[in-house]
Amino acid sequence: MIGDADALIALVLENDPNHQKSIAVSEVLKKQGNIVIFPITVFPEAITSLKRAFNQPEKAHLINKKFLAGDYNVEYLTPEIMKRAAEIFDKANSKQNTLFDAIVASTAEKLEAEAIFSFDNWYPKLGLKLAEA
Repeated sequence: MIGDADALIALVLENDPNHQKSIAVSEVLKKQGNIVIFPITVFPEAITSLKRAFNQPEKAHLINKKFLAGDYNVEYLTPEIMKRAAEIFDKANSKQNTLFDAIVASTAEKLEAEAIFSFDNWYPKLGLKLAEA
């Protein structure tokens, strides 16, 4: 499983519309023994969003501390992942489809992930499955 920033944000932000769903999906993934791997770019995206857009610096620092403690499985950006992400992003038609999302998709392809832990409907349009509760 590949994790996206929106799922990470939803897990820590109680007033996020996907908070309960993210907890349910997370519990199912744990019970099934699935490992969620986060592309390294998910962390600056989630932390910045929490601090700036959501005005939740304590939640941003919580994710940062967990990252520093090694609590997450991380896939680092490689030239191969970045090049494929740029190709995916180049075909994006909506301003909602970001290069960060393209990196998640590219990472999922490279690691042959079963699904993506996200609530972004762009991934199924790319032929990738979303994790479900």
